[in-house]
Amino acid sequence: MQYSKDTILVVGGAKPSRDDAIFTTHGEFYISLVLEGESGKIIDVGCNTIVGVTENFVKEMLVGRSLRDDLSEMEQEIRRRYFALTQKPLIAALKDAANRWRTISGER
Repeated sequence: MQYSKDTILVVGGAKPSRDDAIFTTHGEFYISLVLEGESGKIIDVGCNTIVGVTENFVKEMLVGRSLRDDLSEMEQEIRRRYFALTQKPLIAALKDAANRWRTISGER
């Protein structure tokens, strides 16, 4: 996939539970978001999950949504559909990425 020149990459991170394999493998949970720079619309998602289907599931939940307009809805959907030890770290990493995007874009 090629990204247009108006896209940016923003990464958010959070600490997973010590019980999660991600903690043992990586120490931290990361989510990488390719965004339309101005709107905050999510174009692509990557995260350091252990199993590929988990990353695909996260991607399907988030792509097409906006950090500007849909953050609360994304959090609710994660709580409703994503039942893994990384549920809380995923939400925290998404919020961390949203905060970075707000800082970069000047959004409040």
